[in-house]
Amino acid sequence: MPTLTLYIRVRLDIGRKKKKKKEEERKKIIKNSNSSQSYTLSNTSSHFFPSFLLPTPIQTEPKRRSYPKRPQLSIMLPFFFLFLFFLLGPTPSSALHSIAIISSTPLRLSSLAWDPISKHFLVGSSEGPTIYAVSDSGMVLCLLSDISLNSTGASVAGVAVDHVRHRLIVAFSNSSVVAYDLTSYREICALPLPQLDGAPGGVAVDMENGEVFITSSRRGIVLKVRLDGDGSIISEYEINDDQGLGGIVHVVNDQNPYILVIQTAIGEIFKIESNDGIVKEVSSDDKSSTLALSGSAIALHNDLSLTVAANRNLLLLQSDGTWSRASVKGNIRVKHHDQSIAVVTQEGKKAYALIESPHGYRIEEVQWWKFPLLRCLLFILLGGCLIGWTAVLRKMYIDHKIDAALESDASSLDLP
Repeated sequence: MPTLTLYIRVRLDIGRKKKKKKEEERKKIIKNSNSSQSYTLSNTSSHFFPSFLLPTPIQTEPKRRSYPKRPQLSIMLPFFFLFLFFLLGPTPSSALHSIAIISSTPLRLSSLAWDPISKHFLVGSSEGPTIYAVSDSGMVLCLLSDISLNSTGASVAGVAVDHVRHRLIVAFSNSSVVAYDLTSYREICALPLPQLDGAPGGVAVDMENGEVFITSSRRGIVLKVRLDGDGSIISEYEINDDQGLGGIVHVVNDQNPYILVIQTAIGEIFKIESNDGIVKEVSSDDKSSTLALSGSAIALHNDLSLTVAANRNLLLLQSDGTWSRASVKGNIRVKHHDQSIAVVTQEGKKAYALIESPHGYRIEEVQWWKFPLLRCLLFILLGGCLIGWTAVLRKMYIDHKIDAALESDASSLDLP
């Protein structure tokens, strides 16, 4: 407070001196102007008119040029950073692509895939061996319903699209996997998998050679199979025998391709070298928690990051590039009473989640903040600018009060 009082006194003194100096300069300008006008009139008219008939010069103050005030930079910066925040920030959920699934009959869905050829989503039924296509408007079309599996009570546990070979790979809950033609939906190959000892947890395809990987939701094993002719089991990778597995993705690597699989109960991610079968647990950068607790489905992006459907959460996992270590870089909580069931990416870019709600199902785009470091920096700059903005506004208020006091020639200033 003493500093503020000293500042006000100094400003008052400086203001009074400037005001006095300006008043003297104004009087001097008026005097010079009047003398100049008088001299001009006397020189031009004294030869024709007496001096007492000459008009008296009007004493007018010369007009001052007014310049527009420049906005102070510290005042404009908060608006700039607010604009930048809304420009780079995440889009509100209402602006994201959301497809409400419309059906005349009640549906129970379990899995999600994207068909890049027909450009529509594929969903599997959890009540029978049926695959539906979902249009962009949410209309549902039944693509196939395997009559041969109706008697077994099988339902769809996982769906994958092999667009290179135009095949639809479906894993059924009766421990079997079937390949269908992606155009006619005719069965190409069916293979029973009793080794799974229960329903599959997920299915993935190696686009290079067409091999299919299936996880077991009851045991900690992954089967690599070939769906040509009668089909065959190529390899069996065992992680552990007491915890079931969920979603699985295949990562193409020129040197050593591998698969990533999630263990639902404990939320751990495992990396399996598809050539030699070496299993490694992906370490979490946060030692206090697991990577994806309750995660049931995963989808791979082009930058090798993973989107995970984990019950009421959608997670973004990023690794060091080799998936020896990873960390959670994003967490979106779905709406109250909603649950994320499955996730998929469109050509490795946009991620979409199958959401179950009390009102039905919907397929919703998942959008992540792509520049977390920029976001933190932006918040820091915005906070600093707001603090500076407050200080500038207070200074402007004090200066306004001082100018008002100078105009009224006040000797004291009452500040709040």
